Parts: sequence; structure tokens; C-alpha cells
Amino acid sequence: MLTWTERALRHAFRAGTPLDAGGAPVRAAVIAELLLAGPPARPGRTARVDLAGARITGRLDLTGARFDAPLRLRRCTFDEPLVLDHAEIGSVNLDECELPSIDAESLRVRRWFGLRHARVAAGAWLHHIVVGGGLDLSGTTFGAEVDVQRAVVDGDAKLGHGTVYPAGVRIDGARIAGDLNIANATARAAAPDATAIRASGAVVGGGIWLHGTVAEGLVMLIGVRAEGAITLQGTVLRAAEGSALLLIEARTAMLTLRPAPDSVGAIVLRDAHVGRLVDDPATWPPACTVELAGLTYDRISRRSDDTTAWTARERLAWMARFDAAFTPGPYDQLAAALRRDGREGEARQVLRVRERRRHRAMGRLGASWGAVQDATIGFGYRPARALLWLIAVLAGGSTWFALHGPLAPVKPGESPTWDPLLYTLDLLVPLVDLGHEHAWNPVGADKAVAVLVMAAGWVLATTVVTGAGRALGR
Repeated sequence: MLTWTERALRHAFRAGTPLDAGGAPVRAAVIAELLLAGPPARPGRTARVDLAGARITGRLDLTGARFDAPLRLRRCTFDEPLVLDHAEIGSVNLDECELPSIDAESLRVRRWFGLRHARVAAGAWLHHIVVGGGLDLSGTTFGAEVDVQRAVVDGDAKLGHGTVYPAGVRIDGARIAGDLNIANATARAAAPDATAIRASGAVVGGGIWLHGTVAEGLVMLIGVRAEGAITLQGTVLRAAEGSALLLIEARTAMLTLRPAPDSVGAIVLRDAHVGRLVDDPATWPPACTVELAGLTYDRISRRSDDTTAWTARERLAWMARFDAAFTPGPYDQLAAALRRDGREGEARQVLRVRERRRHRAMGRLGASWGAVQDATIGFGYRPARALLWLIAVLAGGSTWFALHGPLAPVKPGESPTWDPLLYTLDLLVPLVDLGHEHAWNPVGADKAVAVLVMAAGWVLATTVVTGAGRALGR
């Protein structure tokens, strides 16, 4: 025997019109019967269940069901879980409903699936859901983990804008044609070793939006692919321990990485590639570290709407905070990006710092040799400095020997005319014999100066050759 509300729902189904139950109960079995074997629609109408404000009693189990009629249950309260496993439905709208849980594994929705501003006491199992249009969970509060792994969405997947995931959300392996929008959501890991947001291996045709999101726990985006941008602007990343964000091997056209100032934890960009990297060392959270090893990018800027850049000096100071174990890759990438922007001088500055830190990592001897190369020719990136050193040593040596010469000849009567400039030059330039070095016999202080000039010549020659090899290698 149907109740008055259930009879009204039957008439509304045939007419394709909405019905507000005003809090009256409606049995789940009645709804299932209408969807699976309901009466035909009235002429010119489309049959559908469009029910609002009802208390749905019993379990609405549509496992394996096939129907094209829209299912619209708004502001309804479910006594038992909603089950849509392996069903094929035209569209689903559960806005503002209260449910114990949702099981919808491998559900196929031809047009749209909406669960907006709802409350789900437990979690939602949307594993491998296939949606021909959009998937929208905006503003919904869940009580347990939400699983959207391997979902296939032909439109946008809206999982943010006030949505609360107290035990995290999983989107691993999803295929989304539009945007994956998790902006302004709140997600918490269920345990210290769990994740707050997980979308590893997801392929997104648009962008991945996480601006304004609060993630209490690890955000794992390993191997994600986004044709558009990945945006973390004002995102709060808080990891109890270890990593806060994993973007290992990610690929995207643009990465905006400007987490909120109170973020905590390590951000790992290892082996990722982005077309354009947007960040700002000046506003980087003090409690966040970053791993840049293997990261490649084409351009860098301070904001996403232009190419405003910081100076190389600012960037290098920021990188030095996280470069405990020296790796050359981040410096090479920065220099290459600066060159692409026509900032050749700053690119050379970066490469000099790279060499300086590389030599420091080689121990005391390596650091000493690096200091010599840096002071003389700037590791090959300031070659004019070698000429200045050459002129300085030549001038100093010539002045000394002019004031203290002539020296005693090795073979009296066979020596060339005394010339302090040529004598100093012969001492200074290795492997070249101008006929003066071996013609004179310095003693005492003169010999000490001669040895210093010769040593300076060998150091300059060695560093110039090393620097030239490095320059040719570029």
C-alpha cells in the first residue's frame, strides 16, 4: 500500500515534475521500482525521480541497474547507505542530502554526478566511476575516506570549494578531461603515515587547482600529468613529519608553488618537468624545505600572470638553504632558464656559485683549489680577471727587479741585455723560453720573488686551461 507521498511521487515521476515531500518518509523500494519498472511517462514528458525533502527509509540499492531517467534526490535524509555499484544511470543529483555512506564502484553516469553541500557520515566509494559530464562534490562534508581512484570524467572534477575530507581523498589513476579542482578544500590524513590528498598517476586535460586548500598530511601527486597548470597558491601544507608534498616525476605546463606562510614539511620536486615555474623565495615558508634534484623547467617567474623575476642572488640564497648535499642540476637548470630570458650575466653568476659549492663539497683541498680558480678567473666565467692578474703580477715583478737589478748573469759576457720586464714575463709564462729566465741568477730575496712569479704563472695557466675547458664544455 503506497502512502500519500509515495502516490504523489508516482504521479510526479510520470509527469517529470519535482516533488517536495516536506519531511515525509518515502520507502527506498518505491523509488527503486519507479526507476527500474515504473509507469510510462505522460505524452511529451520525460519520466524522472525528482524528490526533495524526503526521509528515505530502507536501503536504496541499485546495484547493476540500467536506466536513463535522471535520479534527483535533494535535501533528502537516508536511513541506510546508498548503493549504486556497477549501475548505469542518466544523471545523479544528491545535493544537500544526508547519507550514512555511498557505494558507487564502477558506476556509469551518462551526463552528470552531483553531491554538493551534502553530509556523508562515513565515506564515499566512487572507485572507477565513469561520468560523461562533470563530477561535483563541492561543499560536502565526509566522515571517512573518499575514494575516487581510477575515475574517468569527461568534464571537470570539482572536489573542493568547502569540501571536507577528514580521512583524506584518493584520486590515483584518474582520467579527467577538464580541470581537477580541489581548491579551498580541507583534507586530513587519517594517520601519520597516511595521505591527505592522493592523485598519483592522474592524467588531467586541464589544470589541477589546490589554491586555498588546507592539507593536514601528505599531498601525493607522484607522476601526475596536467596539460594546464598545477596551482598551489596560499595552500596550507602541514606534515606531522617528513614530506608535505610529493610532485616526483610530475609533468605540467606551469607549476605555481607559493604555499601559505605557516606550511610545514618537505616539498619534493624530484625529476618533475614544468614548462614554467612560478614561486617566490621572498615569501617561502620558513618551515618548508624543497628538493630540486632532477627538476627541469623552461622558464621561471615570481607571478603566474607575467614573467616578473627575482634576481639570481635572491634565488641562490634561497637554494643554499636546502642544498646540504650538493647537486649541480638545480644550478644548471636555473642558469639555462636565465639564459633563455636573455640574462646571461646572471646565468654566469649562478654557474660560478655552482662551481664554488661543488669544490667546497670536495673537502679542504678541493675548496682551496676552488678558491684559487674563483679568485683568478671566476671558474672560467670571468676570463678577463685572469688578464688583470697577469698584468698585476707582471707589473709587480717588473717593478721589483727594476729596483733590485740587474741580477748576476749565469754566464758573464753571454747574457742578453738586462730587461726586468722581459725577465718577469719569461718567469711568468710557463713552457715559453724568451732567453731571459735562465740567463740570470737570482739570490736571496730576488730568488724568492722569482719563485713567486713562476708559481703565479703556473697557477694562472692551470686555472685558465681548466676554465677554458669548462667554457668549451658549455
